Amino acid sequence: MLNGVCFINEEDMLKVKEIEALIPQYFKQSDLIYVCVVDIEGQIWFSNEKFQRLFDAKIVSDFELNFTECLKDKSEFDIHAFLIEVTGKPNRGETVELNHKSHPAKWEFTVLMTKEGDFSGILGIGYPKQVVVSSFSTDYTFPKDVNPATDIYFQLNHKWQIQKANELAEKFFEMKEDKLLGNTIWQIYPEKDIYRYALEFKKAKESKTMRIFEDFNSLNGRWYKIYILPRISGIDVVFKDISQVQNLSEEIKQLQLTLQSVLESSEESVFLVGKDLKVIGYNSSAEKLVKQRFNKDLQDGDKFINYLMEEIDEVFLKEVESILSGKFKCFELAVPTKMTKEKILYSHKFFPLIDSQENVVGFGYACKDINDQTKHSDKIKSQNKLMRDVLHNQSTVLRSPLSSILGLLELIDDSQLDKENKKYLSYLKALAQDLDKIIRQNSKKVSDLD
Repeated sequence: MLNGVCFINEEDMLKVKEIEALIPQYFKQSDLIYVCVVDIEGQIWFSNEKFQRLFDAKIVSDFELNFTECLKDKSEFDIHAFLIEVTGKPNRGETVELNHKSHPAKWEFTVLMTKEGDFSGILGIGYPKQVVVSSFSTDYTFPKDVNPATDIYFQLNHKWQIQKANELAEKFFEMKEDKLLGNTIWQIYPEKDIYRYALEFKKAKESKTMRIFEDFNSLNGRWYKIYILPRISGIDVVFKDISQVQNLSEEIKQLQLTLQSVLESSEESVFLVGKDLKVIGYNSSAEKLVKQRFNKDLQDGDKFINYLMEEIDEVFLKEVESILSGKFKCFELAVPTKMTKEKILYSHKFFPLIDSQENVVGFGYACKDINDQTKHSDKIKSQNKLMRDVLHNQSTVLRSPLSSILGLLELIDDSQLDKENKKYLSYLKALAQDLDKIIRQNSKKVSDLD
C-alpha cells in the first residue's frame, strides 16, 4: 500500500500516519535511496517517491501492492520467510540484493518500533546498484581498475612464454623486452616462490575466468594486486601496485587502535554514529550501559536510536537535523532508572565527526552519570553556606557587643583599683582584644569568599 492510495478504512489511515511520523524527513524526500515500510506479509504501507517509480503508475493508483510486485522475478525471493527472520532480530538489520526489472539494489530491512517499543512494521532501505557488464569477448578488454599503460603488464602464450611486455614489466623483471620474449615466466620471475602462482594461472586457463589475488613482493617491498586474464591467444597478467592502499590500511588500523584507546580512557559512555544513524564505534562503558539499561549486547551496525535512554530520545529527534549538520549539543537531564523509576542525573553531549576533507560524516554521543557527583557538589555548597553563615554571625552578631565591652573597659579608672584588680583588668583587656582580632580576621575571610 503506497502513499496516495485510497485506504479502505480510517484505522488504516491512522496506521499510515503513525508510520510516516516514525520515518525521518530526509528518508522521505531522498531521491538517492528506496524507502518503504511493509508488514510481515510484504504489503507496502509507506514508500518514498523513488521507490514508487519502480512500479507502473497505473498499478500504483489502482491497487494495494505487495513488495514482491516490484521484483524482476517474484518467485526468486520468499518475502514472508525473510521478513520473519528480520522480526527475530529487532536490533539488527538483514541485507539482501534484489533485482527490480532493470534496477538492482542492495536492501537492508529492520524492525520499525514506536517510542513505546511497539512493533510498527519493517523498514526497508534500498541502495541502487550501478549495473556493470563485464565482457571478455575480445582480447582487448580489461577490468575498470586496470590500465596496461600504467600497471605492470605482460602477456603469456599457452606454453607460459612471454609474448609481450610493457616498460614497467621490463623494470620489474630488470630485463629489456627483447630479452624477455620467449622466456617462460617460471624462468625469469624474480622471486623463487613464483610456483605458488601456478595454481591461479592454471585455474584461469582451465576455467577461462579472471583470477584476482594480492601478494607482497619481498624483493622490492611492494604490494601488488594481480590480475590473471585468460585470452584466446594465451594469458594476460597485470600487476597493479597497491602499496599505498595497503600502507593506508595499516595507518587506518593504527588510527582505529588509537581512537579506541582514547575512547576507553574516557569516563563517559561514548557512541560513534554514522549519518545513517547506525553505531560505528563505542567504548566498553557504552557497552556496559546498554547491557544494564536494555539487557542487550551492543554491536556495530545497531540502530543508535534504540539505545537512547528515556526522554533523551525525544530531545535527540528534535535536534537530529542540527546534530547531523555538525552542531555541538551539551546539556544535563535526569532520566528514570529501569527498575525504581528514580531519576538519575546524566550529562549528555553530541559532537560532530569530521573527515579529513572537513565533511561531517556522523556524530559522537557521550553520556555520564553525574548524580553522585552533583549530590557531592550540592553538599559542599551547603557546607560552604553554613560556614559563611557562622562567619557572618561572628563578624556581625558578636562584634557589636564585643565593641561595647572594649569601650567599657577603657572607661574603668584603674587608679581606684588595688594591685590585684589592676592585674585582672589587664588580662581582660588583652583577651577582649585577641577576640576582636579573630573576629576581624574571620570577617576578612568572608569577604575573600565573596
